[in-house]
Amino acid sequence: MGKRNRAAFLPTHLPQLQNLIKRDSKSYEAEFQQQYRHYQSTLSIFCLKPSEEAKELSELVTFISQVAQCYPTETKEFPQQLVDLLQQHCVVLNPDVRKSFVQALILLRNKGVLDNTRLLPLFFTLFKCKDKHLRELLYSHIVNDIKNANIKAKNNKLNRSLQSFMFTMLESVKTGNSDENAVAAKKSVDVCIDLYHKNVWNDAKTVNVIAEACFSPVSKIAVTAIRFFLSSNEEKEESEDEDNDIPDLKRMKQASVYTKKTKARSRRLETVKKRISKKAKNKTKAESFNFSALHLLNDPQGFAEKLYSKLNAKDERWEIRLLRMNLISRVIGIHQLSLLGFYPYLIKYLQPTQRDVTMVLVSAAQASHTLVPPDAIEPVLKAIANNFVTDRVSNEVIAAGLNGIREICARQPLAIDETLLQDLTQYKNHRDKGVLTGARSLIALYREVNPEMLLKKDRGRSATMQLKDGSAPRLQFGAGEGDGSGLKGIELLDEQAENAEENGDDGWEGWEVDEDSSDSEEEGWVNVSDDEGDVKIAMSDDEDEEEGEKKKEKKELAPGEKKQRRIGKRQLRKLQDAEEISEEHQEKLRKENEARREEEEKKRETMLKVASSRILTPADFAKLNELRENQEVDKAAGVKRTNDKVNDDNQIDESVILGARKKAKMDYEARLASIQEGREGREKFGSKRGKERGSTTNREKARKKNFMMIAHKTSVILKGKRSLVEKQKALRAAINKQKKSKH
Repeated sequence: MGKRNRAAFLPTHLPQLQNLIKRDSKSYEAEFQQQYRHYQSTLSIFCLKPSEEAKELSELVTFISQVAQCYPTETKEFPQQLVDLLQQHCVVLNPDVRKSFVQALILLRNKGVLDNTRLLPLFFTLFKCKDKHLRELLYSHIVNDIKNANIKAKNNKLNRSLQSFMFTMLESVKTGNSDENAVAAKKSVDVCIDLYHKNVWNDAKTVNVIAEACFSPVSKIAVTAIRFFLSSNEEKEESEDEDNDIPDLKRMKQASVYTKKTKARSRRLETVKKRISKKAKNKTKAESFNFSALHLLNDPQGFAEKLYSKLNAKDERWEIRLLRMNLISRVIGIHQLSLLGFYPYLIKYLQPTQRDVTMVLVSAAQASHTLVPPDAIEPVLKAIANNFVTDRVSNEVIAAGLNGIREICARQPLAIDETLLQDLTQYKNHRDKGVLTGARSLIALYREVNPEMLLKKDRGRSATMQLKDGSAPRLQFGAGEGDGSGLKGIELLDEQAENAEENGDDGWEGWEVDEDSSDSEEEGWVNVSDDEGDVKIAMSDDEDEEEGEKKKEKKELAPGEKKQRRIGKRQLRKLQDAEEISEEHQEKLRKENEARREEEEKKRETMLKVASSRILTPADFAKLNELRENQEVDKAAGVKRTNDKVNDDNQIDESVILGARKKAKMDYEARLASIQEGREGREKFGSKRGKERGSTTNREKARKKNFMMIAHKTSVILKGKRSLVEKQKALRAAINKQKKSKH
């Protein structure tokens, strides 16, 4: 094409002109000026009727946005023109024209021509347009743009301005009744949640913006914000799942030695090597401790009270009220708040016939903590016991009630009285496994926290020994932890640090503790030798009284009584030895109890000294937990089960309340459906004859044999000697057979 023909062709073919301008912008400046003047005239005409479909204007806007960086002075006002046009006529614009304008602005932003502080507020307002594809485009661009702006360093100026803008959008929903503002506010909350999960906006201001959305009059916005707070800790990184699926590199190398070398296997081996090296690099990085979103609330008490007032309004569906109930209980439990009106509110929903009653039990347990007065939680426990733990309901309901009571008592053990507790523990021998497990877990809990409330036969050996020597825990409401009880076992960390210094260790390596490191004498246990087999440890006070009465009866037997009993020398010697052993053992126990009390005082002084003179790091806390576990294993050698500790996030799964459940028997329809599901992708039953012929029959094989191989057969010889009549009969029979087979 000649130069003259190209000059005549370019004004009508914008893609080719765009390509030439990007290669040599100076040579085609006149052609660009011509197209820009044409754009301005078309734009002025379009502003008179902004609702019409302007295909030519869309093409010109796309062309100018592609080459705007080549002529910055000429196109200085071009981005602002598009922004003003969208702000004024975004609702009435044609969808295709509006989308082309938005794509042009995104292109200018990606090229650095337009600042995001001018563009992002416009995009948030465009969410009110009723265009699903446009909203998806805007949402993806906003999230990616904010993420890219905070990659190298936090762009606090941009973050603060956008968060303030989102807050004003949420407030506009409360004042106005426009559905368009509601959609824009909903998308703004989605952007905040997405950026929080991507660790871009993980500060307290973002969390409080989302917290304000929980009180929105629009149900979709409120439910989205509430679900964020309830499920923010359940988000897991995909990299963790990928690391667990890494195959064994050593086996792959060994297999590659003896197998055929192919490009696919070599690529697979290289991929595994890269993944393992990436995992090793991630391990060397410093550990980051992310707090839950509920910990970042500015005013948890005010937040819980406002949610409770919304909950009392009863102008929403049951599902939304249940979500609010769950969130209030989580906030109360994590921050240990005082909201006494919440517990009577739960009582009216604690009925076995109530829908989603297990979640109500979960909320009651999550809202309990040690600073709640026991008088406030006691009516809740009695309501659960009266409605769930009775003989009038099914075994599953009894198990759920016992598990709910256990979870509440694990957080506030003083909420239950002794009579009710002993009544509930009678279900420990129930025929149903779920009920039995729930009652025994309640017994195991109070063996640790307050064994004195249990019956003597339910206390167990460890709790009975602790009650006798006075080391059993005694609960008291409002008891503070300023004496260092919260750092119980810190002396173990100090002892290990001293041992590490003696061995030349820095204290951060060697996380495992040897089994011989914990001394049994320090924990106050007595090693009974095999020779002292006559000495028995009483399991309860009743057994001590019975043994004392038996000993008194033996001592009262004297020869001067009316009824005399002759005792041999060998039996008398055994009785005297047993009395001497019992006296020696009692004296030994008394001395050991005194020594143990003195040692506990020394440990307490050491614990207070270490706690007040040393700053513990997260690694120290992890090590301390490991040392405590090892000590408990050595100390409670006869204890089968320990109580599950309450997690830091105070979250309870619904399966914990349901407990162990026996699989329900399927009815006929369910069994038939499972049978049909198992037959999917499988061949039908029946004979395979005629479907897959593995081989032919002997008769078919005989037809294909060579004549010389069957010439000596009798059937062949007789066939040749047949008469004409016999041949006609055979021929007629063959013809009839063929006719029948055709029909």
